[in-house]
Amino acid sequence: MSSANKGNFLELVELLSNYDPILKEHFMRLKHAVASGKRMTSYFSPKIQNKLICLLGNHVKDKIVADIKKAKYFGILFDSTPDVSHTDQMCEVIRYVHIEGDHVEVKESFLGFFPVAEKTAAELTENILQHLEEDGLDISLCRGQGYDNAATMAGIHGGVQAKIKEINPKALFMPCANHSLNLCGVHSFGSVVSCVTFFGTLERVYSFFSVSTHRWELLMENVGVTVKRLSQTRWSAHCDAVKPVRANFEKLTSALEKLCNPKENVDTRGSAQMLLSAICDFSFLCYLSFWCDVLEEVNITQKYLQTVGLTLEKCIVKLQGLKAFLAHQRSEIVEKAICYATTMCKEMDISMERRGRVKLRKTMPGEKAKDAGLTLPEEMKRAMFECLDRFHHELEIRSQAIEKILSMFAVIQPSSLVVATEKDICNYTPKLTEIFDKFSNEDIFREIERLRRHLEAAKVSVEEAKK
Repeated sequence: MSSANKGNFLELVELLSNYDPILKEHFMRLKHAVASGKRMTSYFSPKIQNKLICLLGNHVKDKIVADIKKAKYFGILFDSTPDVSHTDQMCEVIRYVHIEGDHVEVKESFLGFFPVAEKTAAELTENILQHLEEDGLDISLCRGQGYDNAATMAGIHGGVQAKIKEINPKALFMPCANHSLNLCGVHSFGSVVSCVTFFGTLERVYSFFSVSTHRWELLMENVGVTVKRLSQTRWSAHCDAVKPVRANFEKLTSALEKLCNPKENVDTRGSAQMLLSAICDFSFLCYLSFWCDVLEEVNITQKYLQTVGLTLEKCIVKLQGLKAFLAHQRSEIVEKAICYATTMCKEMDISMERRGRVKLRKTMPGEKAKDAGLTLPEEMKRAMFECLDRFHHELEIRSQAIEKILSMFAVIQPSSLVVATEKDICNYTPKLTEIFDKFSNEDIFREIERLRRHLEAAKVSVEEAKK
């Protein structure tokens, strides 16, 4: 109590004592006991502090769980990450609808962490079900599951989501659209060796300048903008690393040339020369233009998918727009990249020939290597088309799960409720009632008719009703 810095907990308690008479009196008695050499229970020991924090935390958690039970139905979100002690911690988040009077709000409440030692789908499922039971939440009332796209969690046959659906078929799995899009990018560039080399070189640019204040100052003097490192969590944020290099390529090479000066130390000169050689390359310049265009569209899409209150219908539309871009602008993106790289090579006197001997993969008798006889521009075209086609394919496959959910709930989408024909409603309704058998096709049809009559009586326009 006599320490100058008592720690956050005790400092806060002492601050609160200025506004609470009972706490103030306890502090005064404790100080008097210490001054007179008497012993008195303070209730401020580390063990008591932890107990108080646990009591407060449990009280808050009980309030949240009571709110969830009041809502009755809920969705579960689980994800794991290692902490500083290298223990894998699984976080538990519950999504539910909170109704207070006329106010309706979708809430996501964090209930806590729990350690996971094993990572098999069966053991993770058991852990999840055990903690839901401990919190007093009935898995049969779960109506949605949300995890990352790892096979252990999202696998359609043996994943956690599949095992929980065996217990409760109404617990529909909805993959994270942002994470799915993230994986599309990771897999598309990871399938092409030259593309992996490009992003590796880009990371080296950041590492080279950031390791020294002298190099960073010279970068700012010559380029005027900072270079960025590759994002480890959001793949589309690679756009922030590509754009400044693309926009200031000549200034960047000028900065590297200055760092090749004999006045610099050996490490700086050697690293600058190697980096200069790596970026003054036809392949690097092709990918610089190529990924700048692609990543800009992907980044815009990922940011849109994080919009608060975004509907599933709008999410699908945005993903379809990205697919259309990848399909329709396919040739234009590649030709633009080749043109940019060719122009820059001519202006900066960069060789457009291959460096060193290219080792072709072994082929079977009678089989022709896919790179055999190709010029460097032709080889780059093939590589960039491969990236785009893989991206489009991944996006097509990964968006199917989201489209399936939208199809299931098509009958209650705003556009269907307001303008769908009787035939369309008859086609949509069974997809919903097959899972949620509490409702009949006739009940839903009658409710839609009542809604339309109400909108007509209230003179609400179709456009306004769709919102």
